[in-house]
Amino acid sequence: MRNKRKFIPLNLEDDLLGHPTTFLTLSEEAQAFVSKIIDDSFSIRFSIDFEPNSNHRASLHGPPDLIDLFTSLNLQVRCDIIADGYNVATPERAAIYCGQPQEFEKFALALGLGNDCKVLDLMCGSGTVSCYLFQFAQERGITIQCSLCDSHCEQLGLIDQNTRLKATDITIADGRGLPYPNELFDAVAIKMGLHEVPQADQPLVLQEALRILKPGGPLVIWDLVPGSGEVQDLLCAQKKKISALTHRESLIFDRFFLREDQLLRLLEDVGFKDTERVSRTYSRDSTMDKLKTEFGGDKCKLEILNSYLRERVTHAIIDEVCWEDSGQNISIMIPNCIYRTYKPVNLEDNIPLTDTSSR
Repeated sequence: MRNKRKFIPLNLEDDLLGHPTTFLTLSEEAQAFVSKIIDDSFSIRFSIDFEPNSNHRASLHGPPDLIDLFTSLNLQVRCDIIADGYNVATPERAAIYCGQPQEFEKFALALGLGNDCKVLDLMCGSGTVSCYLFQFAQERGITIQCSLCDSHCEQLGLIDQNTRLKATDITIADGRGLPYPNELFDAVAIKMGLHEVPQADQPLVLQEALRILKPGGPLVIWDLVPGSGEVQDLLCAQKKKISALTHRESLIFDRFFLREDQLLRLLEDVGFKDTERVSRTYSRDSTMDKLKTEFGGDKCKLEILNSYLRERVTHAIIDEVCWEDSGQNISIMIPNCIYRTYKPVNLEDNIPLTDTSSR
């Protein structure tokens, strides 16, 4: 059970990249169990000791009676600290999901950058967006203050030196609980990051983006956005199968690609206004590309993925996804969309949805 978890903030100091905040989550069953055996006079503390050799240790601390009870019931508390494969990401994999130059330009223009604009590259990964934004600003003779934020230290370690020197700050933090003060940024950018968060937690990321934006500031989201429920099911199933084959444990459960109607409704529910689709192109997703970028050349895994997709695809969506199957390679077309929405200047604003994509 991963939905409806209780989030307990943990402040983890890190001398290299600021003071990140992460979360320990308890399932509803775990909350119910703990509430039955302890009362408000007791406290439970969870700690993580970070070791230089990456041999991290997680501990649960509580009253002796509680620990004795856990022992008598043969219960164990286990915490696995995993990198979800980002620590072994290849340059080829990053290139596949990078995007075309014209898409980056539309993305940057949608942010409405001006001189001394403060922009947050949220879920920045290896810093591809920030790298482009600095180049974009230089070409237009303006200076921007760009902050980079991601929850994966391995990804932040891949940021190139030039971007690192120009960045205002580089911070490890969870998008569901950002360490920035209210109304700090003029614009927030999220590229290919929202789908990495469990569906139930995606509103939390957007709420945080709303909180840290200045009134009237834009949030620009660039992601794969399936057009129908059937395509959504196929895309989510494909990504989860890849995660399972590459042992990226949490991504099997976490990844969720919203349909356009779901994204628009979610933005409205959170409090954003004047949402528009700035761009829609189509990305061809090929299983053969995964052979090198995901599977390390393991053809058995490629065949498992291909067989899995053949079982999952339905005749109703073959034309919609432009399905191609050569035997060794299966490819599908997925909408690659950029959306811009705004934090209202006041809560009374209610501007209708528009669509500015080319037809």
